[in-house]
Amino acid sequence: MNRITELFGIRYPIIQGGMVWCSGWRLASAVSNGGGLGLLGAGSMHPETLQEHIGRMKTATDKPWGINVPLMYPEIERLMKIIIDSGVKIVFTSAGSPKRFTPLLHEAGITVAHVVSSSVFARKCEEAGVDAVVAEGFEAGGHNGREETTTLTLIPQVRKATSLPLIAAGGIGSGRAMLAAQALGADGVQIGTLFALAAESS
Repeated sequence: MNRITELFGIRYPIIQGGMVWCSGWRLASAVSNGGGLGLLGAGSMHPETLQEHIGRMKTATDKPWGINVPLMYPEIERLMKIIIDSGVKIVFTSAGSPKRFTPLLHEAGITVAHVVSSSVFARKCEEAGVDAVVAEGFEAGGHNGREETTTLTLIPQVRKATSLPLIAAGGIGSGRAMLAAQALGADGVQIGTLFALAAESS
């Protein structure tokens, strides 16, 4: 057990990236059923599509799972309403400031993690009240920052900047890479490409 497994109620401190076009209910439920945290990638879903995937997730797994929401999504208010009304328990936000929606999600009993590309943004996340941060290095397929900071450089910077539970992301594709991330201060990892290559990815 560590802070990430305790926070999300999962067996392994491994989060599947909420990748657009790849992270549907089949992949997310398979990861959750395997002991990690599966995430639906809402960024490529119309609201009605997300609603369908939420329903299928509830049937496919009784394990914890969540949704990744890019905050620049065109119909963000409608998306958040669907998430709250559907009883989703975990939301990873990205591509924007977490200040606006974190209080609303917390009011609904939702655990919030936010993706950052720098230690400055990590500190802002702590001020915004998020429950965890994802330090996403430049190797990540969906990196959100203009900084070209590599994952192994970014992790200790973010660890120094915040006391929040820390998830490392970007270029992590093996147990050794996961161990390296943890040695540098991460409590868990988020993995995208390996899961995108899985048969359940759609």
